[in-house]
Amino acid sequence: MTLSTKSPTSSRASPAKKVLTTHAKKPSAGSKPPGRPRKTSPGSTSGSPATRTATALSATPSSTQLAAPSPSRPPSRSSAPPPSPLSAARQELAHRVLARRRLLTFTQKINPRYLPGWVHEDICRRLERFSREVEEGKSPRLMLLVPPRHGKSELASRMFPPWHLGRCPDHEFIACSYNVSLAMSFSRKVKEVIQDPVYEAIFDTRLHPDFQAAEEWAVKDHRGGYVAAGVGGGITGKGAHVLSIDDPIKNAEEAQSADLREKLWEWYTSTAYTRLAPGGGVLIIQTWWHDDDLAGKIQNAMKADNEADQFEIIKYPAIAEHDEYLDPETDLIVDAPTEAAPSLTPLRLKGEALHPARYDLRRLLQIKKTLPAQWWSALYQQNPVPDEGVYFTKDMFRRAGPPRKDDCYVSIAFDFAISEKQQNDYTVGTVTLLDSDDMLHFVDRVRFKSADADFICKAIVNLCKKWHNPSIQLGVEDGQIYRALSAPLKREMARQRVYPSLQLLKPITDKQARARTLQGRMQQGMVAAWNAIMVADRQPPKKQQSRPMKSWKDRLEGAGTGTHMAA
Repeated sequence: MTLSTKSPTSSRASPAKKVLTTHAKKPSAGSKPPGRPRKTSPGSTSGSPATRTATALSATPSSTQLAAPSPSRPPSRSSAPPPSPLSAARQELAHRVLARRRLLTFTQKINPRYLPGWVHEDICRRLERFSREVEEGKSPRLMLLVPPRHGKSELASRMFPPWHLGRCPDHEFIACSYNVSLAMSFSRKVKEVIQDPVYEAIFDTRLHPDFQAAEEWAVKDHRGGYVAAGVGGGITGKGAHVLSIDDPIKNAEEAQSADLREKLWEWYTSTAYTRLAPGGGVLIIQTWWHDDDLAGKIQNAMKADNEADQFEIIKYPAIAEHDEYLDPETDLIVDAPTEAAPSLTPLRLKGEALHPARYDLRRLLQIKKTLPAQWWSALYQQNPVPDEGVYFTKDMFRRAGPPRKDDCYVSIAFDFAISEKQQNDYTVGTVTLLDSDDMLHFVDRVRFKSADADFICKAIVNLCKKWHNPSIQLGVEDGQIYRALSAPLKREMARQRVYPSLQLLKPITDKQARARTLQGRMQQGMVAAWNAIMVADRQPPKKQQSRPMKSWKDRLEGAGTGTHMAA
């Protein structure tokens, strides 16, 4: 919904109507001063947040209500009287009371320049409930999955700890991040908030003068305190009413390491989790890097065992994949009203950005174009793809006819799968052209199931003959299969007088890593496929319909253009 601040009235004032100016005469003796605008009752405005916002905007003075001052007289300052000291004191006290109850109000009190969106309002509301349930000893479990640089740490790791400790100064707080340096940085920021005069006016919580180290500090005259720790670090002997874990994964390298993911899980289950006090809560707020990282393992445990910790899991995709509504009954973000919940609170429409004031849709689409599809799906959409999942889809290829082969580098590669068994994979050969603009074109391919060496060699040489030019290279993986085919392949080349430059390829990384290196190029629109190839892919030969075609990932790996394989 697009909100307009323009008044519905005409932009040109009627001559018969008087125009209110900022230099109005002083009221005569005995006249009543202008009264304050009538307040609207909370229940008088119904509908969505957008509707309420539009109603509020329509209540502001329009262009026809306020006219420019006359040039013959200098404009005077607003004649509205300042609030009385008593009124100002009452407003300030009301603000302080609200800041004790509302995390977002508290955040804006500490940082008046903080401009939240609906996502921050939702996060604050959930953190407030989490805090109340910890106070009541209900052992809450909350997981918030948020894209990078969308303000999650400002709320969860800088503002929430001092706000919770202000309400519950006897509670112990353990805050963990991917390393101890970041954890202590959060600790120092929390201390700065508690030492802020604004905070001191809201809460009675103070730092203990003798225990103020960055890694651990205590609350004065209370049993509460704060411990900062890196993931994997020792926190033995410490207790926690709140165990907070903010971004346990540092980067892609850690996310892709099965050993590090397993160490993280072991640390969480054997060390961090055991520090919880009875009724204590676990808060995890992170970007979801991998389907098998801490967030993934917890969700898998929930699915496998109903007795496992059941987390409230809220995902915030950077770009909405469907219309999003808040279900007041379940407090979940859903994609559409249901018969059980016909009236829902609208949040955003499909395709809208999560927080446009920080990252608008244009910027997010630029990021999407730059990142490999796997990382966009994981980091920004909170939907990581398993390592064995689909890396390439047809819509990632540009559609184009083949360029002139004589104007390109020609690369032919074969991925062998020789077996007499029917269920074996296909042997696949692909032809790739690299043009002067660094565009890759997949222009041809053959695939078959055969263990006959002469048949395989003829198929290789025929494809080389079809696309032959002075730059042609033939890449085959160095291994037992090639060594078995080497002699008959050379005989067939001599017979047909076709001599491509032969490259023996050795993989230097695993399949997943080689596949990901091509994703960035594809996201940038630098990989094209001849339409005939795309159509043929959907229509395998009739005799081979019992077996689905090989995935695009495996086929492209078989292409072996030299980008992902080392000679």
